[in-house]
Amino acid sequence: MCGIVGGVGASAPSKLLLDAQLKSIEHRGPDDTGTYLNQGISLGMCRLAIVEIAAGKQPAADVSELINIVWNGEIYNYRELRSELEQRGVHCRDSSESEVVINLYLEFGLDFINKLNGMFVIAIHDARDNSLHLIRDRMGKKPLWISQLTNGTLFFASEVRALMLARPDRTLRTEMVAEVMQYGYINSPYSAFNEISQVPPASVLTWRQGKAETKKYWEPDFETKVQISYEEALEVTKKLIEEAVSRRLISERPLGSFLSGGYDSTVVTAYMAKLMSEKVQTYSIGFHSAQFNEAHHAKQVANYLGTNHHEEILSPDPALVVEKISHVLDQPFADSSIVPTYLLAKFARENLIVALGGDGGDEVFGGYDRYLATPVMQKLNPFLGLARGGLNFLGKQSLGNTRKINRVGSQLSPKDSLAARYSSILSLTQPHELTTLLSSNFQSNAAETARENQFTSGKHSSFDRMIRSDLSAYLPGDLLVKVDIATMANSLELRSPLLDVNVIEWGVSLPRKYKIKGFETKHILKDVARSLVPAELIDRPKMGFGIPRAEWLRTGMREMVIDTLTDTTATQRGWFNSNEVKKVIDTHMAGEDKDNIIWPILMLELWARTWLD
Repeated sequence: MCGIVGGVGASAPSKLLLDAQLKSIEHRGPDDTGTYLNQGISLGMCRLAIVEIAAGKQPAADVSELINIVWNGEIYNYRELRSELEQRGVHCRDSSESEVVINLYLEFGLDFINKLNGMFVIAIHDARDNSLHLIRDRMGKKPLWISQLTNGTLFFASEVRALMLARPDRTLRTEMVAEVMQYGYINSPYSAFNEISQVPPASVLTWRQGKAETKKYWEPDFETKVQISYEEALEVTKKLIEEAVSRRLISERPLGSFLSGGYDSTVVTAYMAKLMSEKVQTYSIGFHSAQFNEAHHAKQVANYLGTNHHEEILSPDPALVVEKISHVLDQPFADSSIVPTYLLAKFARENLIVALGGDGGDEVFGGYDRYLATPVMQKLNPFLGLARGGLNFLGKQSLGNTRKINRVGSQLSPKDSLAARYSSILSLTQPHELTTLLSSNFQSNAAETARENQFTSGKHSSFDRMIRSDLSAYLPGDLLVKVDIATMANSLELRSPLLDVNVIEWGVSLPRKYKIKGFETKHILKDVARSLVPAELIDRPKMGFGIPRAEWLRTGMREMVIDTLTDTTATQRGWFNSNEVKKVIDTHMAGEDKDNIIWPILMLELWARTWLD
């Protein structure tokens, strides 16, 4: 696992700039650094050494030194790929993943990407035609940011903060304020700046002679559904997940798991316990607020599986924690679950270098309650204003959680399409609220329009449209950003077996009836979990990994909120209508929860004070 930086073209980074960029992201790789500079090409990496520690130094080159690479991530099937190369008569000089990647590229060209099973971003400079290829993994687990100058020079980096050093001329992309307020994050390919963007997931960017072209190399097939019995499907699902977990146990450094006691992390940890000869090291955290504490559930599962369990119940100073995290984030990000994710990673890093987690189960196997609620609400579209009581009853059947019911209840207004309905359910702040909150220069529906257009493209069922939307936006834009930033800030690698390419392709091929049974979401994955631990340990309403956000904003963060959002720095920034912001704060402090609005405003302002002022 590494952080990478570099550039190609007439203004490729100097050694001084390259070193400064690596210093800015050294948390991603504190064990080693390396650089390669030649005419018009600069590559740099900082390494978190996990596998093939002795042989894995970067940058790496082929025997002719015409191919030079830096890369970040893990190729879980690199040993099998090395064997394939040897069978073709290709000799690998050492045991490193880098040597395998270089020889795969020489043997198969860019088609080699389709052979990789892992999480990765790879930068390959080919001196034979002075080309640079930037490759990002299928789901976007690892970040890859780029910026191109008018003279054609292309910069790249694992984090935006490193590109900021190369682009002091960057300008704010004003549309991002509305996007973060509505959805909580900035979706690919954009950033907070006009001059910086992302290589999208499952894409390869090729640079030649000052021109960059991006192509997609993979996407999940929602059209083809398997035609087998549920029992057969269940057995295949078990086999694929177990194989995915097994692939992710390769490590020369301490390895464990994040365990919440929910279905996804339980499945991953149970297979770890089955496959590992030593006890699994499991980690969980909780808060003293019972509504946001799953730690006792995790402990019960850990006891059953016989893991060496580590638990921490926290009473943090929320203002200090949020202040710390605001400096970790170099892009505006308003998903408050980054707080417990960061704290869990920090706790686990006391003993671990690598952790496995349950990310992806909801998206791949249909686990979100909104997959049930959205079509039902759209069918009720003409009657929503009159049917609050009936909708709440329906919500209790399908959503099972008062907090979620209240969120759905706040959206009782007609929508023109299923796409608009889904966008509304995913929104932190509704468009009509933003109309009064945002200053006129920052009003934008560009992100909403892009999401709805993507949602309606192609011929898919409504169920698959929702899953496809989450796999292409919410997962890579929010959840995977959250875990990457939170773990790498603590120099910890997180691996996600449920996002193995074989598991994903299998999951999207399953018919809806195997994922949704009555009002039960994620049915087949829950049956996998029930085959591994007693059902009574895990059959409970989904809690999510949250914080007592509304309470924190009124108590431990009260002074921070008022001082930060109403002082002259914030009001003169001009992003928001200051009178409306004050009304929202006053309403929340009086007892009516408005944390869904205050939190993203606060995170935007804290980001601006760190990176703009």
